[in-house]
Amino acid sequence: MIVYYLKLALRSLLGTPTQTAVTLLAIGLGIAVPTAMLSVHHVFAQNPLPEKSNVLFNVRVDSWDPNSQFFDVEPGDPPKHITYQDMDRLLKSQIPSHASGVSGVANFVFPGSPDLQPYQARMQLVHHGFFPMFDLPFRFGSGWASQADAQRQRVVVISQDANQKLFSGENSVGRTLRIGQNDFTVVGVLGPYNPTPVFFDVIRNQMGPPLDFYLPFDVVRDPSLGFTISADTDSWGPPPPEDDPDASFTMSERTWIQYWVELPPGQLQAYRDYVDSYTLGQKELGRFPRPLNNRVTPLMEWMEVRNVVPPVSVALVWISLLFLVVCCLNLVGLLLSRFLASAPQLGVHRALGASRSEIFLQRLLECELVGAMGGLAGIALASLALVALDHSLPDRMAPPGTFGIDGYSLLVAFTLSLIAGLLSGLYPAWRACRVAPAHQLKLQ
Repeated sequence: MIVYYLKLALRSLLGTPTQTAVTLLAIGLGIAVPTAMLSVHHVFAQNPLPEKSNVLFNVRVDSWDPNSQFFDVEPGDPPKHITYQDMDRLLKSQIPSHASGVSGVANFVFPGSPDLQPYQARMQLVHHGFFPMFDLPFRFGSGWASQADAQRQRVVVISQDANQKLFSGENSVGRTLRIGQNDFTVVGVLGPYNPTPVFFDVIRNQMGPPLDFYLPFDVVRDPSLGFTISADTDSWGPPPPEDDPDASFTMSERTWIQYWVELPPGQLQAYRDYVDSYTLGQKELGRFPRPLNNRVTPLMEWMEVRNVVPPVSVALVWISLLFLVVCCLNLVGLLLSRFLASAPQLGVHRALGASRSEIFLQRLLECELVGAMGGLAGIALASLALVALDHSLPDRMAPPGTFGIDGYSLLVAFTLSLIAGLLSGLYPAWRACRVAPAHQLKLQ
């Protein structure tokens, strides 16, 4: 019976092509706008590492000036990053499974090929625990060992794109790459890796492509290597001695490092106690003049703290859903006029024995068919909008392929189309089933 009703609905739609086209356009626009907005919101709000996000934590300690509030954070929050000396000491904890500082430097890369010109590149400073902690995929080689961090070894992990550009995509592990005036040995080449957002560096590189070069963190302390810090930095207090270049790391209150740990299950409170104990020890040495205010923040909560999901995107989602409601109200009028125009045919059906419930179901199925077909039109329109958005944004804001129709978008469009068809069709279908057969037969 359902198949028969669907055939009747399809025949009815094909019988009035102009009215059907207008109806499908109305529902298509209503589906397209919220589908596109929800897809964009999903890109920002998705869990970037669902298999282990519950054990990854961002660590902040409040070493800031007691006479001023740190900016770009909520009132009462500690600074958004930490100093080098705090990172260096927190790394000594044995509680985390993995730990790493994350920051950025810049330097020139000199390709070995004469066909390529030297170019300046931003590079990621990390520790050896960074790669297993965040499950970075490797195509060739691996990350470095802990000794490379301690000895400031000149090693580098490069991205797949950099490997293609510099080494023609070959296995470059063991080959040297000139960075600045020094040679670095390639120890690993990443596989395809393009997290959106770049969750481990949301302060500096929230939506851009991941950087191409990963270096042991402490190479930045070697002045002969010529690295320039390119991270977001803030500082207070007296400047470090000018005759000691290393003092800017070991004695400065400059905050510029995002610090991450992976904690075994059940160790969160123990680690928080460790961080508080460390801070109290620093207070005894004259640092940390503000009240105890440390944070060990889970990954997804950290993304909320840093507003990875822009509040405007949430507002746009609600506006788009209201637009769908307006389209549904218009669709109610279109369907009602359509069904009332076919009242004589409905009267004949009733006279031949069709019950009100059967007429109601038949017309409701027609509304759902309209919703489904409008959903297909909406997917096409949303796809065009997302492709246009993807191509209009610069790579530093969103790498190519960030926005587009995926499984989530299809599910959203399909669900919204069925809901729109149902809600828009309830009243018109009810009015259709109330047609008096005797009156319509007299009119015939």
